[in-house]
Amino acid sequence: MPGHYSWPASQDEKQSRVGISLYDHQCPDTAKPTRTKWLGRAAMLIGLCLLLSTILKRCLAGLSGMPDANYRVGDIKWWPCTGADDVPGAECGYAIVPLDYFNASAGVAKIALGRYKATGTSRKGIVVLNPGGPGGLGKRLATVTGPQFQDRIGEEYDMIGFDPRGIGETEPRTQCFPTPEAHTAFIANTVLERGYDVGPDLTDPANRYHLIQLQRDADALWQTQFEICAKTMGDTLRYMGTSTVARDIDFITSLLEGKDALINYYGTSYGTVIGQYLVNMCDIPIVQAMNIHGVVDADDWANLPAYKWERLWQTSTEAAYDIFTDDCAEAGPSRCALSKSDDEPGSDILRRLEQFLEDLYDKPLAVPNANPPSILTNGRTRLFLLGALQKPATWPNTADALDRAMKGDGSAILQRLQDGQYLVDLERSAVSCNDNKPFSAPTPEEVIDEQLYVLEHISRFSLALVVAEPDAGCQFWPVTPPERFLGPWNHALRNPILIISNTADPATPISNGRRVQESMGDNARLLVQDSPGHCSHALPSLCTTKAMRAFFADGTLPEEGTICSVDASPFPLNGTAQEYSEEDAKLLESVRRIAQIVSRKWD
Repeated sequence: MPGHYSWPASQDEKQSRVGISLYDHQCPDTAKPTRTKWLGRAAMLIGLCLLLSTILKRCLAGLSGMPDANYRVGDIKWWPCTGADDVPGAECGYAIVPLDYFNASAGVAKIALGRYKATGTSRKGIVVLNPGGPGGLGKRLATVTGPQFQDRIGEEYDMIGFDPRGIGETEPRTQCFPTPEAHTAFIANTVLERGYDVGPDLTDPANRYHLIQLQRDADALWQTQFEICAKTMGDTLRYMGTSTVARDIDFITSLLEGKDALINYYGTSYGTVIGQYLVNMCDIPIVQAMNIHGVVDADDWANLPAYKWERLWQTSTEAAYDIFTDDCAEAGPSRCALSKSDDEPGSDILRRLEQFLEDLYDKPLAVPNANPPSILTNGRTRLFLLGALQKPATWPNTADALDRAMKGDGSAILQRLQDGQYLVDLERSAVSCNDNKPFSAPTPEEVIDEQLYVLEHISRFSLALVVAEPDAGCQFWPVTPPERFLGPWNHALRNPILIISNTADPATPISNGRRVQESMGDNARLLVQDSPGHCSHALPSLCTTKAMRAFFADGTLPEEGTICSVDASPFPLNGTAQEYSEEDAKLLESVRRIAQIVSRKWD
């Protein structure tokens, strides 16, 4: 396969796109047994105009966070952003899109947008950004880090961020509980907040029995939450799935760039699922350039129940854990608080950490100085460690917090866990459960036996991931979305996409990136970044960033088998910084800034 693609459309391609309306991209209607085309733009707009005055108010009555009935599909508005973190020149806005792309009478949705305009001399269009989650506030990627994303992607593009369906400032929003505090109170000190406490002997029947009891609690909690959602939100919950988000991106691109405009997209983590939907849902290619980082396999996401994901998605977690302890040992006591001597191997640090976790199973640590006061348990500490492995730039602070806990003060760990909470309601469940193919409810025994296998053979963080990535319980989800795309995932594309995976990503392993690349064949190219952490921005790499810029500049792909090293260490050595050119130093700082903002979980 050639390594360079020229993107200007041929005359035939331009003609094939002319006349294709915003609703007519020949995407399959996966909610029905037959395939249908999207409704024509003119018919939809006329129908909406006729129906809005008489039907829309009735449709929207009582629905939380629904846009005002006076909005019209296709409305778009911009104004200068005024938030404390927003950069000069950033614009905030919204776009009005159909609530249901298959039912004109359902009403409208109001998608929150952010824009940072191109600063280069020759504007090429827009790049739509998504930070993952589900639950990440994409609007702020443009309004807070727009300049840094231009450094990474190219100054010739407008950076467009958006809050997806049900999330952030987008309306309708997912709001099952009256306030975020009410939801926090509901899960406080339950297994959904403190995690699963796993005993040291995975073969002990008592340990299995204990975990099954916790799973019964978890199932009842999920069922209760979803029944609350059904009462407070009703059918509005149907419209939060990824299939609808993909249509929103296409719709918004058409509003901003014209009906024949192709999509440019950059997504990380769950944002890679959105990307895979975009390139596979439609019968004709609607994407020009796509770059996805930290890959979630959309086939697993859509077609497997969540309790079976860990077997596939935890294959790099232990590698990241080993790098953390080995790098700490190499840094020594002066730079890593967990290291006890200059010649101590990482295996000794790992052994002490695991012994600490085993001790917490039998005797949780009282933490009276936390705000609020609480206890540090085996499950909470494993959750903390899993989150820390995703962010190697925080490893010095992580080591310090763990060292303090091992000496009797767990307040730093509890504070980090509290600060890391970013889902204000059931935003994530509304996406993952609308996407997930219905399945027979597994018994608690089946779930725990699967998790025990993963704990023993793949990763000791398996049950921590269940809580950290709350996608479980979809057997209790109360609604059916208007559309649920389940594949296939090997669509022929106009241009190959660029996939980037880390060698030791504890959340989205390199095996996912390889599987997606293999399923797409010549339609994708995989670049590997040799580093720990979640997504390529976890540690900055000039090699990776320059490959991205070349890709968005003119379609240049890295050579097959390219492996990029990083230009930073989790435990930096003071006074030995490598010298970089002014341009390269700016690129590295931009990646650090993006990682810093994304790691805040948009709270």
